[in-house]
Amino acid sequence: MNRYLSRLRALLVRLGFALGRLMSIRRRVVLATSHADRLDGNLAEVRSGLARHAPEVPVVILARRMRRGWLGALRAAIDSMVGGWHLATASVFIVDDYYFPMYAITPRPGTLRIQVWHACGAFKRFGYSVLDREFGSAEDGAAAFRIHTNYDLCLVSAARFVPFYAEAFRQPPERFTSRLGIPRTDLFFDAPRMAAAAAAIRRRYGIADGRTVILYAPTFRGARITDARSPDRLDQAALAGLLGEDHVLLLREHPFVTSRPGARDEARGFVIDVSDWPEINELMLVSDILVTDYSSAIYEFALLGRPIVFFAPDEAAFEAERGSYMDFRRDAPGPIFATTEALGDYLRAGAFDLERVRAFRDASFDVADGQATRRVIDEVIAPALR
Repeated sequence: MNRYLSRLRALLVRLGFALGRLMSIRRRVVLATSHADRLDGNLAEVRSGLARHAPEVPVVILARRMRRGWLGALRAAIDSMVGGWHLATASVFIVDDYYFPMYAITPRPGTLRIQVWHACGAFKRFGYSVLDREFGSAEDGAAAFRIHTNYDLCLVSAARFVPFYAEAFRQPPERFTSRLGIPRTDLFFDAPRMAAAAAAIRRRYGIADGRTVILYAPTFRGARITDARSPDRLDQAALAGLLGEDHVLLLREHPFVTSRPGARDEARGFVIDVSDWPEINELMLVSDILVTDYSSAIYEFALLGRPIVFFAPDEAAFEAERGSYMDFRRDAPGPIFATTEALGDYLRAGAFDLERVRAFRDASFDVADGQATRRVIDEVIAPALR
């Protein structure tokens, strides 16, 4: 059934593309995502950068998360035609994840297609790297419809990650660059913006000064984005008992998770659910420690030089479901724990290895200076519009 639906969507994309080819290419930038209903991360940074540095450039936003059911299928059909039309008519088309319409067309000369991705580094496997795993597609299905094609340029945070992305996209290494930097990291070099965001978060959630703030940001579980669920192995009440009133835990569920358990009743006052805050990078600014499992948030948090700790009681199951590009035990920038008690004891002791975090940061970014968005606009987007 999925294969037939993919073919139908491809036909709709090509119909929209054919109609668009009847028109001339327009001087505009399209920012598209199919994993959220609003722009965030790199796409949001590019949009803001264009508004500041090139306000005369028309920008079109295509943002709709994939949903299950007939209504989701109908929206996907409409979005397929719209995406195809813009792929034929826009000078620059930028995506930050898997974007179906881009793979269903033969690119029109005079257009530029950029994959900025939605994360730094290379942690969880994706694309062709997860074929025949639970999270991925079967090899024969992928062969019937080539994914991650038609990119002219792809951003990576460091050249050492290029082989992983080239494998995941099945694209030649020369299509990837770490020279420009990653727009979503610019926040960490803008002191006024950092201060404003941190103050807004503290006001919104009532985070008092003087408490050690732990950001708990696990990734999702499940074989499909539409079935994403939260891990449930962290004992919030036990952790509260171990850490006491001078700590607070900010719970940030993965955006793909729609059914969120949030803070347990017995842990209220210690756990604050901040999952409705749109930008995880801003939540990092008020956080003294990051606790995660397999989230790429470790790369951005490393830019702050603060402790990173892993709570991964299902490491073997995750490896079978998804897997990672790095040797988790050897390369993770912090210790890995399988029980709430061991995690709490480590956090309470506070003996963190920050040199390990700094080494990880230095190895993960070739360029991180707050000017990535400006370089992408000046060196890639502006020439394409001319």
